[in-house]
Order: sequence, then structure tokens, then C-alpha cells
Amino acid sequence: MSAKRKSKLQITDESTIDFTVWPTDIDVSIMNHASLMTVMEMGRIDFIVRSGFLKLARQKKWYFPSASVSAQFIRPLKMFQRATVRTRVFHMSDKWIYIEQKVERGGKVMAICLVKSTVKKGREFVNTQEIVEALQLGKLPSEGNELVEAYEKESLLLSKKLIP
Repeated sequence: MSAKRKSKLQITDESTIDFTVWPTDIDVSIMNHASLMTVMEMGRIDFIVRSGFLKLARQKKWYFPSASVSAQFIRPLKMFQRATVRTRVFHMSDKWIYIEQKVERGGKVMAICLVKSTVKKGREFVNTQEIVEALQLGKLPSEGNELVEAYEKESLLLSKKLIP
């Protein structure tokens, strides 16, 4: 995995991965949403490997499910175009980790994604401060309070409307 050969990331750093849109990624003429979501997942994996979290998680038998993902696809990517996915943690609470992702090409944002994730051991949640301290990653990032509040409000409304 190329992430192992890259420099270590701090919790406030940004991971970047360059990629190419291949024929297997397209529907008719543009990159399909499933392929874009896969590229974003690769960005999150790059981040957890480079921050040292994956190694720690394996030792402690932690796993890291995503609780929700919100994506917006702004501009299409066409076959053989190159683009970059940028991944960063912008907010953490005791229980939740909020990850921002952007797919960019030529200085333009093509897609954005916000992922709400957590860390668990069995059925128990792992306090995020424990993770940051174990990895010596510095202070918990806490920017974007307004965005997190809006995201949580929208998620609650969606759940109330769609779950009987």
C-alpha cells in the first residue's frame, strides 16, 4: 500500500490521493457515484494508515464504522481525467469523528463528502481523546461547529421521516 511509504500525518493534516478515471469507473460517459465513493473511501484509508491509527486499531481490536455519509456530486469526471481526493478530520467529539473530503480537478471542486464515523471495540464506543493521546496527534480538532450542528439536525430529520 502506498500510504505506508508516505509521510506520517497529524490529526489536523490533510491526506491527498491522485487518481485517474478508468473505463471501469464510468456509466456511459462519466464517473459513476459508486466509483467516486470508492475513491473517497481510499482517501479515508490513506489517512488512517498515515496517522498510525490502523496499526493501533489492529493492536487494540478496534474497528471504525461510518455512521453516515453525505455526498454532493457537483461536476462530472470523464474517462481518463485525473483528479485528487483531499481528506481531513475537521471535528471530533468524545464519540464522533467528522471527516471532510473534496474531489478536485484543475482547481475546481468536483464532489464533496462529509463522513461521520466512530471507533468501537465490540459494542462499546472508544473515546476519541484516547485515540488522539495514544497516537500523540495533538489536540482534538473542533472547527466547523456550525456545520456539524446543521449536519446532525438534517440527519435527525431524515431519520424521523424515513424510519418508521
